[in-house]
Amino acid sequence: MSDVIRRLEREHPGLLHKLAEELNPSDLQSLLLEVARRRSSKRKPSDIVRDFTESRFFAPAKPPLAHLLAWDNLASEVAKGRFELLELSPIAPLGACAAIAKVGQNWSIATVRKGEVISDPTNILAIEAAIRRNKNPEDVHLGASTRVVRPQNYKTPDLLAHFRLFALVSAGRDRGGTGFESEALLRHLDFYCDAISRFVPGLRLQLAVTGEPLLMAARDFAGRRGFQFAEEERPAVASYYAGFCFHINAEQSDGSWWQLADGGLVDWGARLTGNAKERTLISGVGVEGLLAQCGDA
Repeated sequence: MSDVIRRLEREHPGLLHKLAEELNPSDLQSLLLEVARRRSSKRKPSDIVRDFTESRFFAPAKPPLAHLLAWDNLASEVAKGRFELLELSPIAPLGACAAIAKVGQNWSIATVRKGEVISDPTNILAIEAAIRRNKNPEDVHLGASTRVVRPQNYKTPDLLAHFRLFALVSAGRDRGGTGFESEALLRHLDFYCDAISRFVPGLRLQLAVTGEPLLMAARDFAGRRGFQFAEEERPAVASYYAGFCFHINAEQSDGSWWQLADGGLVDWGARLTGNAKERTLISGVGVEGLLAQCGDA
């Protein structure tokens, strides 16, 4: 609980509990909408200009639109026959990130209408995949290119709170061993290898993995496609991924590696469908990061 909330609780005992626990969602929505209406009615155009200028949330993206679309067009071409690409709504149900990915609600911007601004398209694609899986037993392979908003302050003055993420999600049933998981991993890695190599020709790429389940499949892929291969220890795997994750890194001029894409196994499909046999693999790449490799970001 923040110091501000503690102070409000002292000044208005029981306010937080009443708003968060006692009011039904519709009443709370109506209350917050009225608060927003009253506050916005007092704002002047100069207030809007000041906020637009000073806040990291509102400025336009830095890369030219044509450069962003160049990736989307290439990704759409490479994804044909591999993934179905969707155009997602910018708003998701409240808790779509926190309840599925087990991260704090502060990762997303909540709205007053029982929703939140998308902070990660993989969560939304996993929901769509789970809905489809409940209707049809076929494997589902989805993707989306979406501008997301992350409200955390990374204390980097020129870093905007919004950026474009391209994400992929594969969902299917456990086939025994790691049958589905291996097939899904190779599908994702093949996509990134083909798309990144075409988008930024000449990059030397590294595949770094953490966790045992798909280690051999990843190592074989790296050897077959000419990636450098590395094993890493990443504590975050235990809290976010389900035992295995991968990172695709690009070699820089000084010999260091810069992360372009990451992904791994998650338990989201099992929890969303209530079926422990459901398996899900997710991945994503920051488009601005790719453009930086081209010198366009």
